[in-house]
Amino acid sequence: MGGLRLIGRGIADVFEHLLPFMLASLLWWLGVLLIVTAPPATTALFAVTDPRRTIDRPEPRDVLAQFRRQAWNSWKLFLIAGPIIAVLVWDLGFYGGGAGGLAILAPLWLVLLIVACAITIASISALALTESSVSTSFRRGTYVVLSAPFRSVLLLLVSVLYIVIGTVLVVPLVLIVPPLIAATFNRLVLTQLGIAVTDPTAPTEERLLEQEIKRSKKARR
Repeated sequence: MGGLRLIGRGIADVFEHLLPFMLASLLWWLGVLLIVTAPPATTALFAVTDPRRTIDRPEPRDVLAQFRRQAWNSWKLFLIAGPIIAVLVWDLGFYGGGAGGLAILAPLWLVLLIVACAITIASISALALTESSVSTSFRRGTYVVLSAPFRSVLLLLVSVLYIVIGTVLVVPLVLIVPPLIAATFNRLVLTQLGIAVTDPTAPTEERLLEQEIKRSKKARR
């Protein structure tokens, strides 16, 4: 699935389930404001926006159970990825704005920062979607980004665009942008890991067979 299609599917996922996703976004912001609950709240948001659960959406108790079950793993993932991103941001700001010889490395810091952010988001998605260990989630997140670097960067840039637009309009940033980013990256991770997403509106094999029989009968007339 191409990058534009992934973006389109992410948007469709959100607007098909707008009300529950907006509620999930509000709860995510509450978790972020409490700081201690920010990492598990983020993992729970990715779990809620899992496109495989289009019909059977997680109930509040399921989300709470996921929140508790993945709390420590979410924090471990954050404690690993957070310092790496912080160091890259510091290096980019320190060397990128100077005129010294190391300023030439600014593009490298920027590329590494983009890759680190993409791997981190993909790893959070993998943790939420597969409920795997932190090390496995990081491996899967890294695989997703390295196997589809252009799509990963495109989705990351589009996510930044969502944030910029949401910051200007405020309301979308609170209600729509977080689940929109989560849903889009979920689509990328599932696609690259080869995990099928069943379309509930797609006809079953029996229905397809019936349609083929009807078409054959019409052709004979």
